[in-house]
Amino acid sequence: MSLPKGKTKKTKDYNMKAFYKFEETTNMENLQMKVSSYGAVLKYGEQVLVTDIGWKGFAAAVYEFIETPEETGLADIECRLNLVEAAEDAFEDGGHAIAWCMEKAK
Repeated sequence: MSLPKGKTKKTKDYNMKAFYKFEETTNMENLQMKVSSYGAVLKYGEQVLVTDIGWKGFAAAVYEFIETPEETGLADIECRLNLVEAAEDAFEDGGHAIAWCMEKAK
C-alpha cells in the first residue's frame, strides 16, 4: 500500500503505557498470573511491589491494599489492590525495578 504523494508515514510514540499495562485495580492473584518468570509480585507491608520484563526492559509499579482479610474474609492474595504509581521509564534489570518500588513505598 503506498501513501499519497506528499504524505509521510507517522510512527507511534511508544510510551510506558504501551510498553507494559498495569491495571488500575486488581489483586495479587491476578498479578501473579500476569507476571512472567522474570518478574515478581511482593507483598511489602500494606503495599505490593510488582516488576516484570517487557520489550523495552523491566517495568515497575506499586499497589496498595483497598481491602483487608479482616473486612472480606479473603486471603491477602484475593483482596483488591489499587495502583499507586507505575514507573515512567524502563529499568535495565529486575533489581533496579524493585529498588525503585521500595523507594516509592517508603
